[in-house]
Amino acid sequence: MQSMVERIERVRAREIALETPLDPARRLSERLGARVLLKREDLQPVRSFKLRGAYNNGW
Repeated sequence: MQSMVERIERVRAREIALETPLDPARRLSERLGARVLLKREDLQPVRSFKLRGAYNNGW
């Protein structure tokens, strides 16, 4: 029987994660004089970038 650690290590984020968009941060880009994009990990179903932990806690 596999240990819980072995089961957790087997889970790959791509199996449970959605591909989230890069949104332009217009005001910040203007202020910095450079193109700034925000990776929208808050759009994941678990509302977290810590997918493995959320998934394994029974989200």
